[in-house]
Amino acid sequence: MPAPQAFSNIRKRNLTCAFVVFLTTQCVGLASAYSQAGSAGPPELTQQQIDAFQNVVENDRVRMLIMLCKSGKHELAAELLNRFPLQQGHAANRTLYIEGLILQGRKDYTGAVGKYRTALANDPKLTLVRSDLAQTLVILEQDESAIHHLQLLAADAPDEQAASGIRSFIDQVDERSPFKTNAYISLAPSTNVNNGSKHNVVYLPVLGGYQEIADGSQENSGFGAAVGFNVGYSKRLGNDFSFVAAANGEARIYDDKDFNAYSLSQSVEIRRVFERGYLGLGAVASESLKNDEIGLGYYSYGPRLSARYALTQRDTLSASAVHEWRDYGNGSSSNGTAILVQGAWTHAFDSSFNATLQGGFDDINAESQIISYQTLSGGLSLYKELPHGVTATLGGQIRRSDFEGIYPLIGLSREDTRLVGSIELTKRDFNIFGFAPSMQYTYTENLSNIDLFDYNSHAVDFRLTKQF
Repeated sequence: MPAPQAFSNIRKRNLTCAFVVFLTTQCVGLASAYSQAGSAGPPELTQQQIDAFQNVVENDRVRMLIMLCKSGKHELAAELLNRFPLQQGHAANRTLYIEGLILQGRKDYTGAVGKYRTALANDPKLTLVRSDLAQTLVILEQDESAIHHLQLLAADAPDEQAASGIRSFIDQVDERSPFKTNAYISLAPSTNVNNGSKHNVVYLPVLGGYQEIADGSQENSGFGAAVGFNVGYSKRLGNDFSFVAAANGEARIYDDKDFNAYSLSQSVEIRRVFERGYLGLGAVASESLKNDEIGLGYYSYGPRLSARYALTQRDTLSASAVHEWRDYGNGSSSNGTAILVQGAWTHAFDSSFNATLQGGFDDINAESQIISYQTLSGGLSLYKELPHGVTATLGGQIRRSDFEGIYPLIGLSREDTRLVGSIELTKRDFNIFGFAPSMQYTYTENLSNIDLFDYNSHAVDFRLTKQF
């Protein structure tokens, strides 16, 4: 699959006009020597040509080596790199990149990916390296990882035309495999698997006394695992529309089976596709089952509206609105409807750093007023690729929920403020059969005016990811 012209624009910007100044007589002479040598072995270079290469500054040597690789003369580049190792600033990463280009020229794409990943692990701002990594991953058909890097590149494109070209290339990669499947398993220890109260008693202002909290409502720690799968299908319907369907499932299993939870979700959508995004209309459904004493299992269904729009090459808006009908298995008092609205604005500072500002509104209406509520939420997440092959994702969210009914015996309407903070670390230069190890820590503090719902929790999730 050919790469878009946008990649050339990225290279030009990051090589500081390398493709304009490298065509010196020295480079032409070296290329000529390679052509005469043929492909039987390393090229025979004259002393004059060797002296010519040695006499140029190292920055120009790097540009010559890159262009030799790009023009199919990678063996000449390999010979020159072997005879005259790079020694000045950034020599290690430059050598890794050129070695990757040489391996790519030899069609050792897996080896090339390893060189590119190592260079990016050292310095995630090497946009040119990321460009060749993305294209090589496309050749290897490691599409999920390739699209991850292409999206980062699009956000750091020098102009909207270049960004549009990369987005078009992403669509081509995405469409060549209509069916997509993946599965995961993660270890998931938590200090509060049931979101139980951190208190032992509830104060009863109406009765002027206290009441002990039942065992099932107190916080319980546990160790378990999350096992899940995702299946997706996409099909382009002419130039202007596409069809997208997805199904997801997850089982969270703990050492105390009373806290096990199982969930499924499905969605279908028709999208009106345009140059900078899409507008989608479809439907969603979900099913949930819990093994606890309350048995809060339910199924839901309803329409969904979604949209995505690239304001600029660095700024993207996304939004969705869902109306659900919910039917709970534990009785009609929980049945009702839900309106869920979410929006997000993502800004890319460069290809290794972006920030997302999120907001949302939930309106949950049940037959019982004490479990009917409205929630306003806001959050900020930061994605940053760091040296030493570490990617950090930081997230923070605040949710304010106001319930409608008066809680029995307590005489209060419930008011909750939930604070959630998380940090996820991925070791992106650890390639384990196409996956990278990832660990996420999440802290939740739920502040409620009713002690029964006042809790906090610490949770850790270990898993492997393809987005690296």
